[in-house]
Amino acid sequence: MSGTSKIATAAVWIRNGVSNKGPEELTKASLNSSYIPALTAYEYRGHIITAWARPEFTNGSTSVGIVYKRARLGSILQVQRIEGQLFETKEQAEQHGVELCKQWIDKQVKARADDERAVQYVQVVESF
Repeated sequence: MSGTSKIATAAVWIRNGVSNKGPEELTKASLNSSYIPALTAYEYRGHIITAWARPEFTNGSTSVGIVYKRARLGSILQVQRIEGQLFETKEQAEQHGVELCKQWIDKQVKARADDERAVQYVQVVESF
C-alpha cells in the first residue's frame, strides 16, 4: 500500500474526527482495516502529524514523519516531510518520526513569534 493511500485515509479520519486539546497535547488515533496498514495521526499545536517506520533492506526501519496543516474549506495540506535515521525496531522509528515533527513545529512556532516581536519593535521605533 502506498504512502499516498495511507495519507488520504488519515486525512479523511482527521477531517471527521480529531480535535485539538491544547498546544502541548497530542491527540492520537489509529487507522486499522483489513487492507490498510495501521497509521497513527496526531494533532500538535494546530498541525497534524503522521509518522511511520519505513522498512529498509538492512535489519531496521527509517523514521518518517509528515506535518500537515488545515486549510480553507476543510482541506489538509502537507507542509513538511521529514526523514530521520535508521532504528532497529519499528516502534523506535515511529516514535522518532513523531518527535522530529514536533521539533519542526516548535521551531516554526518560535520563528513566527520572533517575527511578530520584530515587527512590533519596528512599529514602536517608527512611531518615535
